[in-house]
Amino acid sequence: EFANEALGRIYGTGQIMSRVNKRGIGPGANSLRINVINETSRATGSRFGGVQAYWAAEAGSATASRPKWRRFELVLEKLIGLYYATAELLQDATGLQGDVMDSFSKEINFACEDAVVNGLGAGTPLGILAAGATVSVSKETGQAAATIVYQNVIKMWARMWAPSRKNAVWLIDQSAEPQLDQLYQAAGAGALHPNFVTYRPDGVMAIKGAPVIPVEYCAVLGTVGDIILIDLGEYRWIDKGGIVAAASIHVQFTTDESAFRFVYRCNGAPFWNSALTPKSAGDTLSPYITLATRA
Repeated sequence: EFANEALGRIYGTGQIMSRVNKRGIGPGANSLRINVINETSRATGSRFGGVQAYWAAEAGSATASRPKWRRFELVLEKLIGLYYATAELLQDATGLQGDVMDSFSKEINFACEDAVVNGLGAGTPLGILAAGATVSVSKETGQAAATIVYQNVIKMWARMWAPSRKNAVWLIDQSAEPQLDQLYQAAGAGALHPNFVTYRPDGVMAIKGAPVIPVEYCAVLGTVGDIILIDLGEYRWIDKGGIVAAASIHVQFTTDESAFRFVYRCNGAPFWNSALTPKSAGDTLSPYITLATRA
């Protein structure tokens, strides 16, 4: 006898998809095209791709300038899941169809979040680790393998585009947590030890005030992607109608099985195509920051 429930592990899926910049695609369309200001530097004459204002004397002539544009385009891709269930199983396991639909919905969500981090952009969304705008912070000289030190965290935060800091989160592999809990900076006599890691009342770890979210999509400790500082609001996601489920008794009619199909048309990519050079001509800035391999 089947119990009228299904037991399964509870995973923290949705932490990424709930934060990305989503836009639905309407009827009769399969893509999103946007004209975007092509700004790669904040130096004078380069802001907004070429706009410049001048200080001028009375009756002085004005010099024309204009912004530079680029085309941002996303075409829908298809994510699909298929399941066969025997007639006996459907009869004997009350509520099985609903449990299957729930499992596949969560699996599709997992595949989407994994693509936001690791997607290669060819038939899949373009992930943060493969994006041209992602900044990689170098490891420290002599830094031991599979470690995270306070200089890593400070430098990653310094490379985060300032307007994105209020929305930034740290995505980490769970293997990195002990390293973060041990972060410290040696202090001299009378100096204060800075608190790199704090905990909110709900138990959520925070670094520089930004929440730390352990996810399965990050790499193992010591490799690129084990810790990512990101403003997911600068990642554009498109879809069309959500997950579409369909069932058929005809596909496997001779074996007395029902087929369940789940289709999600979607795509995504970082909104930025390159890191930004600040007016000071210092290190480039970005909403997507990673840490180089420490091997």
